[in-house]
Amino acid sequence: MSAIAETAESSDPFSKQVAVTIAILTVFLAFIGNKGDNAKTEGLLKTSEAANQWGYYQSKSIKQHTSESEGSILANLPESGNQAKRDAAIAKVEANVKRYDSEKQEIKTKAESLESIAHQSELVNDRCDQSSLVLQIGVIICSIAILSKWRLFWHLGMVLGTVGGAIGITAFLL
Repeated sequence: MSAIAETAESSDPFSKQVAVTIAILTVFLAFIGNKGDNAKTEGLLKTSEAANQWGYYQSKSIKQHTSESEGSILANLPESGNQAKRDAAIAKVEANVKRYDSEKQEIKTKAESLESIAHQSELVNDRCDQSSLVLQIGVIICSIAILSKWRLFWHLGMVLGTVGGAIGITAFLL
């Protein structure tokens, strides 16, 4: 026959109540931790995407500046027999400069939007971190209540758990 390990059961109703409280607090802690991790990941991704957009913006600025320089050079060339060709080249350069400027504005808007999303995700993550801290302290205080058999610690742990849960709920509302 196989030996089945016996688990110790507490006959003390107070210890059981505190253990259930700890279990509930850790469930809240898991949800809040998951929300915070997701927000942190989203914030990092959006920050990276925004940085990519700013790099793209910079490349468009360089292209615009190069086109402006090209236009300036073309405009300052000495008169030649093919003025129509030169005017067409200058017009093309000016059109490129305008296009780059328009594209830069679109890129800037997108980058700022991504930065805003990243900032919002950072706020959610910070709120989840605050909630997790208070919930963890509540779990520790409740654990002390089991060891000390002192109800005051259990009540304090429940209060901290409630406060931590309330802070965590606000993270879902941000």
